[in-house]
Amino acid sequence: MIHILIADDFKVLRDVIRLYLEQVEDMDVIDEAPDLNDALQSARALHPDVIIMNDYLPPIDSAHAAARFRKEGITAAILVISMQPEPDLIQRAFSSGVNGFMSKDEIDDLLVDAVRRVHQGERYISPKAGDAYGSIQE
Repeated sequence: MIHILIADDFKVLRDVIRLYLEQVEDMDVIDEAPDLNDALQSARALHPDVIIMNDYLPPIDSAHAAARFRKEGITAAILVISMQPEPDLIQRAFSSGVNGFMSKDEIDDLLVDAVRRVHQGERYISPKAGDAYGSIQE
């Protein structure tokens, strides 16, 4: 079973992701958090395997948030979801300990695979996020 923490400031999106993942046999959403402080508290208490996190988790962006998780010894794989992936943020996020990055409009098709892959220790980048990230690699 993959234990998941959803950290996003939009409750509707947290609800949608929870409903989507509850249909998957090997995934269990153990908590939700609307901001960084709640996410840190939940991660310390519940030890999720994967944290699905918005690219901006109030009050900071996902790169800084990932650095905070790592600094506090939280080892969960981190999958960032973004409405519009920005190349600089993707690069900084990966450098700060993020394991995967995807566009929110790819959730329906790719979220389950992305969660499984980051849980297995792979680095994951979705096609749309990859297109954005590739623009700074060229």
